Amino acid sequence: MNLNELKNCDFFKGLSEEDIANLLFSSPGALRKYKEGDYVAHQGEICDKIAVMTKGAVYSVMINDYGKELILTNIESPSLLGYTYIFATNNKFSVNIIAKTDCDLYFIEKEKLVAYMHNHPVFMQSYLRGMADTSLKVFKRIFDLNLHKLKQRLLSYMEQHDELPKQAELAKQLGVTRPSLSRALAELKRDGLIPK
Repeated sequence: MNLNELKNCDFFKGLSEEDIANLLFSSPGALRKYKEGDYVAHQGEICDKIAVMTKGAVYSVMINDYGKELILTNIESPSLLGYTYIFATNNKFSVNIIAKTDCDLYFIEKEKLVAYMHNHPVFMQSYLRGMADTSLKVFKRIFDLNLHKLKQRLLSYMEQHDELPKQAELAKQLGVTRPSLSRALAELKRDGLIPK
C-alpha cells in the first residue's frame, strides 16, 4: 500500500503519511482482503466500523423484498466505506457492499475514529464534507430515479459515462427491468438520439 496515494484522497488531504499510518495501523488485524464478488457488508447489518479502501473497487446495491436490485454507487480506491452509517441512530447498512475487484480494506472502530477526529481536525472537516457530498449525491440520485422518465435518465447516464455497461447492469443502475430498458434504447435509436 502506498500511503502517499492516500494523501490525495479527499478524506486525507492535509495529513502526513505518519498521521494516516497511525489511523490505519491502530488496530491489530485491521487489514482484510476481499475477492471480486465477496460481500464487504450486508444490507441490515450493524455498521460499527469504517473501512479505508486502499486497493480495488466496490459497488453498493439495494435489494427489495421481491429481489429487485438497484445499484446505487460504484466506489474506487482510495476511499472510505461505511462513514455515512457509523454515526447514525439506526446504524444499519441500507445496502449490500460488494467487491467489484479484489480489495484491501483497513477497518477502524468507532471509538478510535472519534479520537482520531479529535486529534486531527482537518480529517474531521474532510469527513463531514464527505458525508455532506454523499447526501447531495443521494438526493440527486433519488431525483433522477423518481422524477425523470427512463429515456431522460438514459440520456443523462450517457452524458456522464463514456460507454454503456451490459444491459443487465445498466438496468440495475437505473432501477428498471431489462425489457423496459431495451424498449427505451430502441426508441432513442429510432428517434436518432443515440447511434444505432
